[in-house]
Amino acid sequence: MAYLLEVDVIDADDGTIHVTHQFWGETEREVRTNFAEHSAGCEYFRAAIDDDRIIETLEEIDDDDLPEVDDGDDD
Repeated sequence: MAYLLEVDVIDADDGTIHVTHQFWGETEREVRTNFAEHSAGCEYFRAAIDDDRIIETLEEIDDDDLPEVDDGDDD
């Protein structure tokens, strides 16, 4: 099993959701690490967390559902 954490950011001005972040990982710990690393480097995301303007949804997914990197090389 793998994991997907979707985090909706609630806009401070109008209370709607304009942005959803997705964090993928082979373990829940990896997903949470990716979440923490992103929040450390993104002011917008960090502010939403600090203001309790996020909605988190964690789900287990099949390993086969982890996204693959598309490097654009069709050769």
